[in-house]
Amino acid sequence: MNDNSHQSVSVLLGEILADCHRAIENWRRRGVPIQLLRDLAAADNSLPTRKFLAAQVNTPGRILEDLLDQGDPEVLVILASQERLTGGQLQRLAKSSLLAVRVALAASKNASGPLALLLAADAELEVRLALAGNPAISVRIQAVLSSDASPLVRAELLRLKRLDEEIQYALCDDWDLLIHLKALLSPRLSYSCLQNWAASGELISQLAIAARKNLPEEIWRILAGSTHLQVQLAVARHGQLPAEQWQDLARSTALALRLELAGKKQLPLPVQRILAQDSDAGVRRALAANPDLDDGIGMFLAQGRNQTVLEALALNPGLLPGTRAELLKLDSSELQKMLLANRALTAEQLTLLVENCAQEVLFHVRYRKLEARLLSEKSRRRLVQER
Repeated sequence: MNDNSHQSVSVLLGEILADCHRAIENWRRRGVPIQLLRDLAAADNSLPTRKFLAAQVNTPGRILEDLLDQGDPEVLVILASQERLTGGQLQRLAKSSLLAVRVALAASKNASGPLALLLAADAELEVRLALAGNPAISVRIQAVLSSDASPLVRAELLRLKRLDEEIQYALCDDWDLLIHLKALLSPRLSYSCLQNWAASGELISQLAIAARKNLPEEIWRILAGSTHLQVQLAVARHGQLPAEQWQDLARSTALALRLELAGKKQLPLPVQRILAQDSDAGVRRALAANPDLDDGIGMFLAQGRNQTVLEALALNPGLLPGTRAELLKLDSSELQKMLLANRALTAEQLTLLVENCAQEVLFHVRYRKLEARLLSEKSRRRLVQER
C-alpha cells in the first residue's frame, strides 16, 4: 500500500468510524474504487468497517465471502440486500438461524425464484409478512402467499401496487371475512372484480363496495339493483345514477328509501315529481324541506294543505318565490311567522309578507328589526300605522 493509498484509506476509515450510516449513504452515491475497498478491508476489521463493506455495490466477492463467514448479525442483515451475492450465499442467509437476517432477505430484491419459495415456507410469520410486502416478488410467490395460513400475510399482499388480478379474485373470495372486506376496499381492486362482487347479491360485499370512494357510475347502477335495503340506502346517499334509475328507486315500496331520496341534494326534477305525489306525508314533508326543491314542485305541495308539509315549505331555505306566494295566500299567521323566520327570504318576498300578513304577525316583523330600505313604501306605512 503506497502513501497516497494509505492516506485515502485513513480518510475513508475516519468517515466510517465517525458516522458509519452517513458514510454508507455518501459513498453509495459516489462509488468506492475497488482497490480502495480492498485496502480498507486489509487495514481494518472493526464492525463499522465490515458494515460499510457489506453495503457497497462493488465490494469484491472474496471480501463478501469473508464477511459472510464471520457471521456478525448486523453485517448479515446488510448483506441480505447485497445484489452481488451468489445463489449459494443467499441460500446460506435464507437458512440462517437469525430471524432479522431472514426478514431482511425476504424484504430485499434478492427474494426471487427458489429463494423466495424457501422464504414463503419459513415458519416465522415475520419473514412471510416481509415477503408479502415486497413489491419485487413474482406472481408465483403472490399465489403461494395468497393461501398462507395466516390472514395477516394474505392481508399484506393487498398493499402491493402490482398485485396480480387472479390473486385479487382469490383474496376477494377469502374465507376470512376481514380479508374479503379488505380486498373489496383496496384502492387498486380491478374493475372486473368490482363488477363481479357488485353483482354478487351478497349484502356485506355490496356494502363494502358502496363504501369505496370514486366508484364508477356503472358499479352504482349495478348496486342500485340490489335487493338489500341497506345497499339501496347507500346508493341513495352517495350514488351516481341515470335519471331512470333514480325514478325506479323513488317508486320503491321501502319507506326508508323514499325518505332518504326526498332529502337528497340536487334531486332530479322527475324524481321530485314522483315523491311529491307519495302517499306518505313524511316523504312529502322531507321533500318540502329539501333546499334543492323545485319551485313548481313546492307550489304543488302547498296545494295539498298538509300542515307539516306547509311548515317545511315555509322554512325551506331555497329560492322558492312561487311557493312562498302560495303560502301567503293561505292567510295563516303561523305560516307567516315561519316565513318571517326564514333568513332566505328576498326583499321582495319580505315586502309581500309585510303587506299581507295578519295583524299579530306585525309584532314579529318589528322584533326582527328589518332595515327600512328592504321594504316597499306601502309596507313601511303599514308598520307605522300599526304601532
